[in-house]
Amino acid sequence: MHQIKQLKNGLNLITVDLPELKSVTTLLAVGAGSRYETKNINGISHFLEHMFFKGSRKYPTAEQIATLIDGIGAANNAATDKEVTYYWIKSAAKHLELSTDVLSSMVKESLLAEDEIEKEKGVIIEELRMRRDNPAILVWEQYEQLQFGDQPLGWDIGGDEKTILSMKRTDFTKYIDSLYSPKNMVLVYVGKLPKDIESLAEQYFSGLPSLSQFKLTPFKKLKQTKPKVGVYFKDTDQVNLIFGVEGYDRDDDRRYAAKILSAILGEGMSSRLFIQVREKRGLAYRISAGHEPYIDTGAFVVFAGLKLEKVDEGLEVIKAELERVAAENVLEEELKKAKEMIRGRLALSMESTNFLAEFFGTNFVLDRKVKTFEEILKKLDAVTIQDVRKVAEELFKKEKYNLQIVGPFKSPDKFAKILE
Repeated sequence: MHQIKQLKNGLNLITVDLPELKSVTTLLAVGAGSRYETKNINGISHFLEHMFFKGSRKYPTAEQIATLIDGIGAANNAATDKEVTYYWIKSAAKHLELSTDVLSSMVKESLLAEDEIEKEKGVIIEELRMRRDNPAILVWEQYEQLQFGDQPLGWDIGGDEKTILSMKRTDFTKYIDSLYSPKNMVLVYVGKLPKDIESLAEQYFSGLPSLSQFKLTPFKKLKQTKPKVGVYFKDTDQVNLIFGVEGYDRDDDRRYAAKILSAILGEGMSSRLFIQVREKRGLAYRISAGHEPYIDTGAFVVFAGLKLEKVDEGLEVIKAELERVAAENVLEEELKKAKEMIRGRLALSMESTNFLAEFFGTNFVLDRKVKTFEEILKKLDAVTIQDVRKVAEELFKKEKYNLQIVGPFKSPDKFAKILE
C-alpha cells in the first residue's frame, strides 16, 4: 500500500498512491513536541506550529498563505502532541505542486518576525484560557500532570501564560535548529499521485538544513504505593473525571491487549461502561476508555462526564467494572466483537487521506518504521481472553489508580476513600 524512499538529504518520503481519488494530502511530520522542551520554553512546540503559518521568505504574510490555500479550495492545518508535530495541506490532485511549495516554504524558511511573535502571544494565551474554561479539556491536562508529575510528559502542551510571554525569537531558532532536521522528519503524500512525485519532493524539500537532533527527556517512573487523587475546583453542573493507570509503551506488545480491553470497557454504545454507567443508571452522557502508548510509558484511562449529585455512585460503578474485568474472564463474544469493531473502524478511517497521512507520518517519526495495517490487525487477532485478563490484572490495582476530577469540590478526601 505504501512505499518508503529516502531523499538525498536524508528526508524520508512515504507515498500512498490512490489513483481512484481526485485529491492528495501532503503532510510533514517532525519528531518534535512538548517532551523535547525544558521548563523555561514549555509550550514552544505548539507556539512554533502557529508561527509557521505567519509568513515565509517566499510567502511573507499569513494572509498570503491563507489566500493561496483558500484560492484552490484546499484545507490546511497542523497539530502538536507530546512526541510529534505535523503540518498538512489537502488539495485537489492538480494543485499538488502548489501545496508542496507552500508547505516546504512554511517549514524551511519561516520568517519568525518579532512583531508576529509578539502578536501571536496573545492568540496563544487566549487559546490556553479557552481550554481552561472547558472542563472536558481541562481535566485531561490536569490528569497528565497527576500521572506523570513534574516532567515533560506531565506538562501542558500549550505551556503557561508566563512562559509564553517570555519567549524570544532566539528561543524559536534554537528549537528549530535542534529538531527540524531532515533525518528527524518524514514527508507523506496520500492520494492521486503523479509519477514524478519523488522529483517533486526533492525539488522543494532539498533545502532543509541538516541539523543536530535533540533527544527527549526519558520518562522517570514515579513510585506509587497508593491511589493519587487530584481535584480542580470549578463551579460546574457536571463533574468531569479521568480515572486511569500507567499503561504500556510503543514497543510493548501488551498494548494490543490493552487496546482490546479499552474497546470492551468503553468504546461504543454496547461497551460495559456505557451500559452500566449511562444506560442502566443514567449517571453520564459521555463515558469512554482508551489506551495511549508513548515511547517509554503509556496511559490507560476512563473519561466520564458524571451527574454532579451522583458522582460518588458513578465513580464506584467505574471502579467496580475495572476490577470485575480483572477478576473474571471476558466473554468470547465480547473479545470477538471488540476485534471486529477495531477492524471495522480502521476500515472506515482508511477511506480518509488525512488519516492515512497522519498514521504513516506519526508512526514513522516515532518508530523509524511503519507497521502495515495487516501486521497490526494480526497482532490484535492473536490476543486471547487470557491476554486480556492478564493485562487487566496488571493494570487495575488499587495502588496504581490515578483520579483527576474537575468540578465544585475543594477536597479529594471522599474520592480517595472510594478508591482505597
